[in-house]
Amino acid sequence: MQRHSKLVWSYIVVTIVVAIMLLYYVRPELTWTTIQGIIFFTIFALVAEATPVRLPRGEGSVSIGFVFIFASIIIYGPGVGAWVAALGTISKKELRGEISLEKTLFNRAQLATCASVAGLVYLHSGGSVGEVIFPDHLLPYFASAGVYMLLNVSIMVGIMALAQGTSFLNMWLVNFRWLTLNYLALGPIAVLIALVYTSIGMFGVLVFVFPLMLARHSFQRYIDMRDVYLSTVTALATSIDAKDPYTKGHSDRVNKYSIQMARELNMTEDQVEMLQYMSILHDIGKIGIKDVVLNKPGKLTEEEYEEIKKHSEVGHKIISEIKYLAKGADVVRHHHEMYDGNGYPDGLSKGDIPLGARIVAVADAFDAMTTDRPYREAMPKEEAIEELKRCSGTQFDPKVTEAFIGVLERGNATTG
Repeated sequence: MQRHSKLVWSYIVVTIVVAIMLLYYVRPELTWTTIQGIIFFTIFALVAEATPVRLPRGEGSVSIGFVFIFASIIIYGPGVGAWVAALGTISKKELRGEISLEKTLFNRAQLATCASVAGLVYLHSGGSVGEVIFPDHLLPYFASAGVYMLLNVSIMVGIMALAQGTSFLNMWLVNFRWLTLNYLALGPIAVLIALVYTSIGMFGVLVFVFPLMLARHSFQRYIDMRDVYLSTVTALATSIDAKDPYTKGHSDRVNKYSIQMARELNMTEDQVEMLQYMSILHDIGKIGIKDVVLNKPGKLTEEEYEEIKKHSEVGHKIISEIKYLAKGADVVRHHHEMYDGNGYPDGLSKGDIPLGARIVAVADAFDAMTTDRPYREAMPKEEAIEELKRCSGTQFDPKVTEAFIGVLERGNATTG
């Protein structure tokens, strides 16, 4: 953690120093025209920044202020664009002092850097300031917008990955992959704003307010959809736990253990996200099991046990009908398979069992052992760990078991 902290601080300092150097290098000539441009586009960027879209994971957010930054680069050059990027993206939280000074300075610095470099690319690739020329300037437009987005995403992914101790690729997959193409699509709108501004004047830019708000709305709908999925999944899992008072909170704990194991095993964030859904829903098939069987305090008859075993197949069928979750349905189907092939429903073994299912199997067993059940009291954590070790290689995947025990012994797992 201390090493990560030092790296984050170094990253912030370097970013700020680079930004100061670039701001000096691209500094604009302060005439009334350039001051007017900075004020005008900063106001529009601030309005856009007032309604940001938060990222799925982490503390970051994005806004549609990019179009005004890019338009100011085309009209006034990299110097004005850099100051619009630095001043026009100040958030309400920053103004209220809710974000630390170093984070505020970092945000200003990285955006000024992106705009400065994008502006220089625009000029050196053949673009001219103050005019929009089609098709001669298509290359400068695309090159400049592409560099801005690439640099912006790279800097933000870098700081977030360092701060959270995850890989650059994982952070990009979850937070920025979906955003990159959508953001680049805003480039042409910025060019049109520049064209209208140079041809009609400032008031012509107001025409673009409505389509820009629609673009922001599309960003927000995507994030909302993810939240709705997770909320729905959690509600379904809660309904299953509610059938049995002894397993209250079971799905939530299995979910937490599974995610911790997945990160320990260096699964990608896409895989972790799908496992998050599947681990919460691993027992969804119990909705089709009779309460008298599910809540029986004593030993199950052979017939009753066979009925219980059907829940993994029923759960697989339910999940397979949900388009967004269908590709993870095998985790639900196979979470009672055993590493040696003696599990159910298909008798799979070793690597034939999906990794997610092998992870949920360990999490499910550990939680079952360490919580009270109708037929026995909870087992102490230390005994449960010994049982996991004893069954490693037969019931459980040795690598998955080792990863979970490592998390438990370091005290990183949330238990209870």
